[in-house]
Amino acid sequence: MKRSVITAIALFLLVPSLSFAGSATSRYDVTIGGFVKFDMGYATKGVGADQTTAPRGSYHGNQNQNDEYGNIYAASGESRLNFLIKGPDGWGAKTSAFIEADFRGTQAGAAYGLFALRHAYIKMDWANTSLIIGQTWNRWGNIGTTTNIVLNTNDVLPFMRGQRQPQITVEQRFNKNWSASIGLYSPANSLGTVPAGATQVNNFTRSGMPFSEGEIVFQSDACGKIGPRNLLFGLGGYLGQEKPSYISSAAGAPVKYKDDTVTSWGVALKGFIPIIPEKKGDKTGALALSGNIFTGQDVSWFSTAYYATSYAVGTVDNRHYSAPMITGGFGNLQYYFTDKLFVTGLYGYASVAYSTPYTQVAANVGNVKTLQHAVINLSYDVNPALRVGVEYANIYTRYANFQTIAVGQYYDTKGTVNSGRIGAWYFF
Repeated sequence: MKRSVITAIALFLLVPSLSFAGSATSRYDVTIGGFVKFDMGYATKGVGADQTTAPRGSYHGNQNQNDEYGNIYAASGESRLNFLIKGPDGWGAKTSAFIEADFRGTQAGAAYGLFALRHAYIKMDWANTSLIIGQTWNRWGNIGTTTNIVLNTNDVLPFMRGQRQPQITVEQRFNKNWSASIGLYSPANSLGTVPAGATQVNNFTRSGMPFSEGEIVFQSDACGKIGPRNLLFGLGGYLGQEKPSYISSAAGAPVKYKDDTVTSWGVALKGFIPIIPEKKGDKTGALALSGNIFTGQDVSWFSTAYYATSYAVGTVDNRHYSAPMITGGFGNLQYYFTDKLFVTGLYGYASVAYSTPYTQVAANVGNVKTLQHAVINLSYDVNPALRVGVEYANIYTRYANFQTIAVGQYYDTKGTVNSGRIGAWYFF
Protein backbone atom coordinates (compact mmCIF):
# COMPACT_ATOMS: atom_id res chain seq x y z
CA MET A 1 0.00 0.00 0.00
CA LYS A 2 2.78 2.36 0.99
CA ARG A 3 4.63 1.66 -2.27
CA SER A 4 1.46 2.32 -4.29
CA VAL A 5 0.92 5.67 -2.58
CA ILE A 6 4.51 6.73 -3.22
CA THR A 7 4.23 5.68 -6.88
CA ALA A 8 0.98 7.63 -7.27
CA ILE A 9 2.52 10.76 -5.73
CA ALA A 10 5.59 10.45 -8.00
CA LEU A 11 3.39 10.17 -11.10
CA PHE A 12 1.30 13.12 -9.94
CA LEU A 13 4.43 15.27 -9.57
CA LEU A 14 5.81 14.05 -12.91
CA VAL A 15 2.76 15.07 -14.98
CA PRO A 16 3.43 18.86 -14.75
CA SER A 17 7.09 18.23 -15.58
CA LEU A 18 6.21 16.27 -18.69
CA SER A 19 3.72 18.95 -19.73
CA PHE A 20 6.32 21.69 -19.30
CA ALA A 21 8.91 19.70 -21.27
CA GLY A 22 6.40 19.18 -24.05
CA SER A 23 5.87 22.93 -24.40
CA ALA A 24 9.56 23.35 -25.27
CA THR A 25 9.41 21.13 -28.34
CA SER A 26 8.67 22.21 -31.89
CA ARG A 27 6.62 20.66 -34.66
CA TYR A 28 9.67 21.17 -36.90
CA ASP A 29 13.28 19.98 -36.82
CA VAL A 30 15.20 22.15 -34.31
CA THR A 31 18.96 21.90 -33.69
CA ILE A 32 20.61 23.64 -30.74
CA GLY A 33 24.19 24.86 -31.14
CA GLY A 34 26.74 27.36 -29.93
CA PHE A 35 29.78 27.40 -27.68
CA VAL A 36 31.10 28.37 -24.29
CA LYS A 37 34.14 30.65 -24.48
CA PHE A 38 36.55 31.92 -21.86
CA ASP A 39 39.64 34.10 -22.22
CA MET A 40 41.93 35.82 -19.74
CA GLY A 41 44.91 38.09 -20.28
CA TYR A 42 47.00 41.12 -19.47
CA ALA A 43 47.46 44.31 -21.51
CA THR A 44 50.34 46.74 -21.06
CA LYS A 45 47.91 49.66 -21.31
CA GLY A 46 44.44 50.40 -19.94
CA VAL A 47 42.24 48.38 -22.28
CA GLY A 48 39.80 45.53 -21.65
CA ALA A 49 39.18 42.18 -23.32
CA ASP A 50 37.57 43.65 -26.48
CA GLN A 51 40.55 45.63 -27.75
CA THR A 52 40.33 47.74 -30.90
CA THR A 53 42.46 50.85 -30.35
CA ALA A 54 45.39 51.79 -28.11
CA PRO A 55 45.15 54.63 -25.56
CA ARG A 56 46.95 57.87 -26.36
CA GLY A 57 50.50 58.05 -25.09
CA SER A 58 51.62 60.41 -22.34
CA TYR A 59 53.19 63.57 -23.78
CA HIS A 60 55.81 65.95 -22.38
CA GLY A 61 55.22 64.88 -18.79
CA ASN A 62 51.41 64.94 -18.99
CA GLN A 63 50.57 61.38 -18.10
CA ASN A 64 47.56 59.54 -19.47
CA GLN A 65 46.55 57.03 -16.81
CA ASN A 66 45.55 54.42 -19.39
CA ASP A 67 48.99 54.77 -20.96
CA GLU A 68 50.84 54.48 -17.67
CA TYR A 69 49.20 51.35 -16.24
CA GLY A 70 48.38 47.92 -17.60
CA ASN A 71 45.17 46.00 -17.06
CA ILE A 72 44.06 42.43 -16.31
CA TYR A 73 40.91 41.19 -18.04
CA ALA A 74 38.85 38.02 -18.17
CA ALA A 75 35.58 37.32 -19.97
CA SER A 76 33.07 34.64 -20.90
CA GLY A 77 30.48 36.90 -22.52
CA GLU A 78 31.27 35.75 -26.06
CA SER A 79 29.58 32.42 -25.26
CA ARG A 80 26.73 31.84 -27.73
CA LEU A 81 23.51 29.93 -28.09
CA ASN A 82 21.71 29.35 -31.38
CA PHE A 83 18.77 27.48 -32.86
CA LEU A 84 18.50 26.19 -36.43
CA ILE A 85 14.93 25.39 -37.49
CA LYS A 86 14.12 23.38 -40.62
CA GLY A 87 10.50 23.49 -41.67
CA PRO A 88 8.36 22.34 -44.61
CA ASP A 89 9.01 23.33 -48.21
CA GLY A 90 7.40 26.45 -49.62
CA TRP A 91 7.19 27.78 -53.19
CA GLY A 92 9.39 24.88 -54.23
CA ALA A 93 12.18 25.84 -51.78
CA LYS A 94 13.54 24.27 -48.63
CA THR A 95 12.81 26.67 -45.78
CA SER A 96 14.74 27.26 -42.56
CA ALA A 97 15.35 29.87 -39.89
CA PHE A 98 18.30 30.67 -37.65
CA ILE A 99 18.51 32.69 -34.45
CA GLU A 100 21.59 33.32 -32.31
CA ALA A 101 22.56 35.49 -29.36
CA ASP A 102 25.56 35.94 -27.09
CA PHE A 103 26.24 37.45 -23.69
CA ARG A 104 28.53 40.36 -24.57
CA GLY A 105 25.78 42.93 -24.20
CA THR A 106 27.60 45.28 -26.54
CA GLN A 107 25.32 44.39 -29.44
CA ALA A 108 22.45 45.87 -27.48
CA GLY A 109 24.41 48.75 -25.99
CA ALA A 110 23.66 47.31 -22.56
CA ALA A 111 25.45 45.68 -19.65
CA TYR A 112 28.10 43.05 -20.31
CA GLY A 113 26.55 39.64 -19.75
CA LEU A 114 23.16 40.53 -21.20
CA PHE A 115 21.80 37.98 -23.69
CA ALA A 116 21.64 39.97 -26.95
CA LEU A 117 20.71 39.24 -30.56
CA ARG A 118 23.33 38.39 -33.20
CA HIS A 119 21.44 36.63 -36.00
CA ALA A 120 17.73 36.24 -36.77
CA TYR A 121 16.87 35.30 -40.35
CA ILE A 122 14.67 33.19 -42.60
CA LYS A 123 16.24 31.31 -45.50
CA MET A 124 14.74 29.76 -48.63
CA ASP A 125 16.88 27.44 -50.78
CA TRP A 126 16.08 26.45 -54.33
CA ALA A 127 18.36 24.36 -56.56
CA ASN A 128 20.60 27.31 -57.53
CA THR A 129 19.11 30.27 -55.68
CA SER A 130 18.95 31.29 -52.01
CA LEU A 131 16.93 34.05 -50.37
CA ILE A 132 17.79 35.43 -46.91
CA ILE A 133 15.35 37.66 -45.01
CA GLY A 134 16.46 38.97 -41.61
CA GLN A 135 19.58 39.90 -39.70
CA THR A 136 22.90 38.31 -40.60
CA TRP A 137 26.36 39.15 -42.00
CA ASN A 138 26.85 41.40 -44.98
CA ARG A 139 28.67 39.59 -47.81
CA TRP A 140 31.25 42.03 -49.16
CA GLY A 141 34.70 41.86 -47.55
CA ASN A 142 33.60 39.23 -45.03
CA ILE A 143 35.89 36.17 -45.24
CA GLY A 144 35.42 34.69 -41.74
CA THR A 145 38.73 32.80 -41.54
CA THR A 146 39.63 34.05 -38.04
CA THR A 147 36.25 33.20 -36.48
CA ASN A 148 36.64 31.03 -33.35
CA ILE A 149 40.42 31.14 -33.69
CA VAL A 150 41.64 34.64 -32.88
CA LEU A 151 40.85 35.23 -29.20
CA ASN A 152 40.16 38.99 -29.38
CA THR A 153 36.77 39.34 -31.02
CA ASN A 154 37.70 42.82 -32.34
CA ASP A 155 41.00 42.03 -34.05
CA VAL A 156 39.49 41.98 -37.56
CA LEU A 157 36.55 44.34 -36.97
CA PRO A 158 38.29 47.59 -38.10
CA PHE A 159 39.35 45.99 -41.40
CA MET A 160 35.87 45.42 -42.81
CA ARG A 161 35.31 42.04 -41.18
CA GLY A 162 31.61 42.72 -41.59
CA GLN A 163 28.55 43.53 -39.51
CA ARG A 164 25.23 41.83 -38.91
CA GLN A 165 22.38 43.87 -40.41
CA PRO A 166 18.67 43.39 -41.24
CA GLN A 167 18.56 42.64 -44.97
CA ILE A 168 16.93 40.98 -47.95
CA THR A 169 19.63 39.22 -49.97
CA VAL A 170 19.48 36.90 -52.98
CA GLU A 171 22.33 34.59 -53.95
CA GLN A 172 22.48 32.98 -57.39
CA ARG A 173 24.81 30.06 -58.16
CA PHE A 174 25.60 30.03 -61.88
CA ASN A 175 27.70 26.87 -61.88
CA LYS A 176 30.16 24.99 -59.67
CA ASN A 177 32.62 27.91 -59.57
CA TRP A 178 30.69 31.17 -59.95
CA SER A 179 28.01 32.80 -57.83
CA ALA A 180 26.72 36.30 -57.12
CA SER A 181 24.61 37.98 -54.46
CA ILE A 182 22.67 41.23 -54.30
CA GLY A 183 20.66 42.71 -51.47
CA LEU A 184 19.17 45.63 -49.58
CA TYR A 185 19.90 46.22 -45.92
CA SER A 186 19.62 48.68 -43.06
CA PRO A 187 21.63 51.91 -43.41
CA ALA A 188 22.02 52.30 -39.63
CA ASN A 189 23.11 50.28 -36.61
CA SER A 190 20.57 47.51 -36.14
CA LEU A 191 20.92 47.16 -32.35
CA GLY A 192 21.55 49.25 -29.27
CA THR A 193 19.70 51.34 -26.73
CA VAL A 194 16.86 53.55 -27.97
CA PRO A 195 17.07 55.24 -30.40
CA ALA A 196 18.65 52.43 -32.40
CA GLY A 197 17.64 49.46 -34.48
CA ALA A 198 14.06 49.81 -35.71
CA THR A 199 13.73 53.05 -33.68
CA GLN A 200 16.81 54.63 -35.30
CA VAL A 201 16.47 58.12 -36.79
CA ASN A 202 19.67 59.69 -38.11
CA ASN A 203 21.27 61.15 -41.22
CA PHE A 204 21.42 57.74 -42.91
CA THR A 205 17.83 56.68 -42.27
CA ARG A 206 16.63 60.17 -43.30
CA SER A 207 18.20 59.68 -46.72
CA GLY A 208 15.25 57.53 -47.78
CA MET A 209 17.60 54.92 -49.29
CA PRO A 210 18.40 51.47 -47.89
CA PHE A 211 21.98 50.40 -48.47
CA SER A 212 22.48 48.03 -51.40
CA GLU A 213 25.25 45.46 -51.59
CA GLY A 214 26.49 43.07 -54.22
CA GLU A 215 29.27 40.57 -54.66
CA ILE A 216 30.54 38.11 -57.25
CA VAL A 217 32.46 35.06 -56.02
CA PHE A 218 34.75 32.52 -57.69
CA GLN A 219 35.30 29.26 -55.83
CA SER A 220 37.20 26.13 -56.90
CA ASP A 221 38.48 22.85 -55.46
CA ALA A 222 41.24 22.67 -58.09
CA CYS A 223 43.85 23.61 -55.46
CA GLY A 224 42.48 21.28 -52.79
CA LYS A 225 41.01 22.38 -49.49
CA ILE A 226 41.81 22.94 -45.83
CA GLY A 227 38.96 21.92 -43.57
CA PRO A 228 35.73 23.11 -45.20
CA ARG A 229 37.45 25.86 -47.24
CA ASN A 230 38.81 25.83 -50.78
CA LEU A 231 40.15 28.46 -53.18
CA LEU A 232 37.91 31.55 -53.12
CA PHE A 233 37.97 35.12 -54.43
CA GLY A 234 35.16 37.61 -53.99
CA LEU A 235 34.76 41.16 -55.28
CA GLY A 236 31.94 43.19 -53.82
CA GLY A 237 30.80 46.39 -52.24
CA TYR A 238 27.90 48.52 -51.09
CA LEU A 239 26.28 51.82 -52.00
CA GLY A 240 24.15 54.15 -49.90
CA GLN A 241 23.52 57.76 -49.04
CA GLU A 242 23.65 60.05 -46.04
CA LYS A 243 21.55 63.22 -45.77
CA PRO A 244 23.08 65.54 -43.15
CA SER A 245 20.74 68.36 -42.08
CA TYR A 246 21.53 71.60 -40.29
CA ILE A 247 19.79 74.72 -38.97
CA SER A 248 20.10 77.49 -41.57
CA SER A 249 18.16 80.24 -39.79
CA ALA A 250 19.72 82.99 -37.70
CA ALA A 251 19.59 82.90 -33.91
CA GLY A 252 16.17 83.95 -32.61
CA ALA A 253 14.48 83.40 -35.98
CA PRO A 254 12.02 80.57 -36.72
CA VAL A 255 14.00 77.32 -37.09
CA LYS A 256 14.61 76.28 -40.68
CA TYR A 257 16.66 73.36 -41.96
CA LYS A 258 18.79 72.75 -45.02
CA ASP A 259 20.43 69.49 -45.98
CA ASP A 260 23.12 68.00 -48.16
CA THR A 261 23.76 64.52 -49.53
CA VAL A 262 26.91 62.43 -49.19
CA THR A 263 27.48 59.16 -51.02
CA SER A 264 28.36 56.27 -48.73
CA TRP A 265 30.20 53.44 -50.47
CA GLY A 266 32.76 50.70 -50.09
CA VAL A 267 34.54 48.12 -52.26
CA ALA A 268 36.44 45.04 -51.08
CA LEU A 269 38.37 42.16 -52.62
CA LYS A 270 38.55 39.09 -50.37
CA GLY A 271 40.20 35.73 -50.81
CA PHE A 272 41.24 32.37 -49.40
CA ILE A 273 44.19 30.47 -50.90
CA PRO A 274 45.09 26.92 -49.80
CA ILE A 275 48.82 27.25 -50.55
CA ILE A 276 49.47 23.73 -49.23
CA PRO A 277 46.18 21.83 -49.02
CA GLU A 278 45.35 19.07 -46.56
CA LYS A 279 45.90 15.46 -47.62
CA LYS A 280 43.14 12.89 -47.25
CA GLY A 281 41.49 14.86 -44.47
CA ASP A 282 44.73 15.40 -42.51
CA LYS A 283 45.73 19.06 -42.19
CA THR A 284 49.34 18.36 -41.09
CA GLY A 285 51.64 20.67 -43.09
CA ALA A 286 48.74 22.65 -44.57
CA LEU A 287 49.25 26.37 -45.20
CA ALA A 288 46.54 28.94 -46.00
CA LEU A 289 46.48 32.65 -46.80
CA SER A 290 43.32 34.70 -46.51
CA GLY A 291 42.19 38.29 -46.05
CA ASN A 292 40.86 41.33 -47.87
CA ILE A 293 41.69 44.79 -49.16
CA PHE A 294 39.10 47.56 -49.12
CA THR A 295 38.42 51.23 -49.71
CA GLY A 296 35.41 53.47 -49.18
CA GLN A 297 34.00 56.58 -47.58
CA ASP A 298 31.34 57.61 -45.06
CA VAL A 299 31.05 54.05 -43.84
CA SER A 300 28.18 54.59 -41.39
CA TRP A 301 27.64 51.69 -38.98
CA PHE A 302 30.59 49.66 -40.35
CA SER A 303 33.14 51.45 -38.17
CA THR A 304 31.49 54.30 -36.31
CA ALA A 305 33.49 53.63 -33.14
CA TYR A 306 36.78 54.74 -34.67
CA TYR A 307 36.37 56.11 -38.20
CA ALA A 308 34.69 59.41 -38.99
CA THR A 309 31.60 59.78 -41.15
CA SER A 310 30.82 63.05 -42.95
CA TYR A 311 31.74 66.50 -41.68
CA ALA A 312 30.62 70.04 -42.50
CA VAL A 313 32.67 72.45 -44.60
CA GLY A 314 31.84 76.15 -45.00
CA THR A 315 29.48 78.59 -43.28
CA VAL A 316 25.79 78.26 -42.42
CA ASP A 317 24.82 80.09 -45.62
CA ASN A 318 27.21 78.11 -47.79
CA ARG A 319 27.67 74.69 -46.22
CA HIS A 320 28.36 71.31 -47.74
CA TYR A 321 29.46 67.96 -46.35
CA SER A 322 32.44 65.79 -47.19
CA ALA A 323 33.61 62.38 -46.04
CA PRO A 324 37.15 61.03 -45.65
CA MET A 325 38.40 58.06 -47.64
CA ILE A 326 39.30 54.90 -45.71
CA THR A 327 41.68 52.32 -47.17
CA GLY A 328 43.10 49.15 -45.67
CA GLY A 329 42.80 45.42 -45.27
CA PHE A 330 44.17 42.42 -43.44
CA GLY A 331 46.10 39.24 -44.15
CA ASN A 332 45.82 35.99 -42.23
CA LEU A 333 48.43 33.22 -42.59
CA GLN A 334 47.68 29.85 -41.03
CA TYR A 335 49.98 26.82 -40.73
CA TYR A 336 49.17 23.38 -39.28
CA PHE A 337 52.00 21.65 -37.40
CA THR A 338 49.70 18.68 -36.94
CA ASP A 339 46.06 18.00 -37.74
CA LYS A 340 45.15 19.54 -34.35
CA LEU A 341 47.92 22.07 -33.62
CA PHE A 342 48.12 25.22 -35.76
CA VAL A 343 49.47 28.76 -35.68
CA THR A 344 47.73 31.85 -37.04
CA GLY A 345 49.44 35.13 -37.89
CA LEU A 346 47.33 38.19 -38.66
CA TYR A 347 48.18 41.73 -39.72
CA GLY A 348 45.57 44.43 -40.32
CA TYR A 349 46.07 48.03 -41.45
CA ALA A 350 43.74 50.94 -42.16
CA SER A 351 44.34 54.60 -42.95
CA VAL A 352 41.92 57.54 -43.10
CA ALA A 353 42.60 60.54 -45.37
CA TYR A 354 41.59 63.50 -43.20
CA SER A 355 42.11 67.08 -44.36
CA THR A 356 44.27 69.34 -42.18
CA PRO A 357 41.35 71.68 -41.28
CA TYR A 358 39.37 68.65 -40.10
CA THR A 359 42.08 67.45 -37.73
CA GLN A 360 42.32 70.92 -36.14
CA VAL A 361 38.69 70.93 -34.94
CA ALA A 362 38.48 69.89 -31.26
CA ALA A 363 35.52 67.57 -31.82
CA ASN A 364 37.46 65.57 -34.42
CA VAL A 365 40.79 64.94 -32.71
CA GLY A 366 39.63 61.59 -31.28
CA ASN A 367 39.01 59.98 -34.65
CA VAL A 368 41.44 57.30 -35.73
CA LYS A 369 43.86 58.26 -38.51
CA THR A 370 45.90 55.05 -38.69
CA LEU A 371 45.25 51.67 -37.10
CA GLN A 372 47.37 48.51 -37.10
CA HIS A 373 46.79 45.10 -35.51
CA ALA A 374 49.49 42.38 -35.40
CA VAL A 375 48.44 39.06 -33.86
CA ILE A 376 49.98 35.61 -33.44
CA ASN A 377 47.83 32.80 -32.10
CA LEU A 378 48.64 29.15 -31.29
CA SER A 379 45.61 26.86 -31.09
CA TYR A 380 45.12 23.19 -30.26
CA ASP A 381 42.01 21.09 -30.81
CA VAL A 382 41.82 18.68 -27.87
CA ASN A 383 38.82 17.02 -29.52
CA PRO A 384 36.06 18.15 -31.91
CA ALA A 385 34.36 20.02 -29.04
CA LEU A 386 37.29 21.59 -27.14
CA ARG A 387 39.80 24.12 -28.50
CA VAL A 388 42.42 25.95 -26.42
CA GLY A 389 44.70 28.78 -27.47
CA VAL A 390 47.34 31.30 -26.46
CA GLU A 391 47.78 34.66 -28.20
CA TYR A 392 49.94 37.78 -28.41
CA ALA A 393 48.66 40.99 -29.99
CA ASN A 394 50.09 44.43 -30.72
CA ILE A 395 47.78 47.36 -31.54
CA TYR A 396 49.10 50.69 -32.80
CA THR A 397 46.78 53.70 -33.17
CA ARG A 398 47.41 57.18 -34.52
CA TYR A 399 44.70 59.77 -33.89
CA ALA A 400 43.66 62.80 -35.92
CA ASN A 401 45.43 65.27 -33.58
CA PHE A 402 46.64 65.89 -30.04
CA GLN A 403 44.07 65.75 -27.23
CA THR A 404 44.03 68.91 -25.13
CA ILE A 405 43.70 68.16 -21.40
CA ALA A 406 44.48 71.70 -20.13
CA VAL A 407 45.93 74.93 -21.49
CA GLY A 408 49.27 74.02 -23.02
CA GLN A 409 48.95 70.34 -22.00
CA TYR A 410 48.28 67.42 -24.33
CA TYR A 411 48.08 63.69 -24.76
CA ASP A 412 49.98 62.29 -27.74
CA THR A 413 48.58 61.61 -31.21
CA LYS A 414 49.58 57.94 -31.04
CA GLY A 415 49.54 54.95 -28.72
CA THR A 416 50.61 51.30 -28.58
CA VAL A 417 49.33 48.40 -26.51
CA ASN A 418 50.71 44.85 -26.20
CA SER A 419 48.50 42.08 -24.91
CA GLY A 420 48.79 38.39 -24.10
CA ARG A 421 45.91 36.04 -23.36
CA ILE A 422 44.87 32.43 -23.02
CA GLY A 423 41.47 31.09 -23.94
CA ALA A 424 39.25 28.10 -24.60
CA TRP A 425 36.11 27.20 -26.54
CA TYR A 426 33.73 24.32 -26.00
CA PHE A 427 31.55 23.83 -29.06
CA PHE A 428 28.21 22.05 -28.92
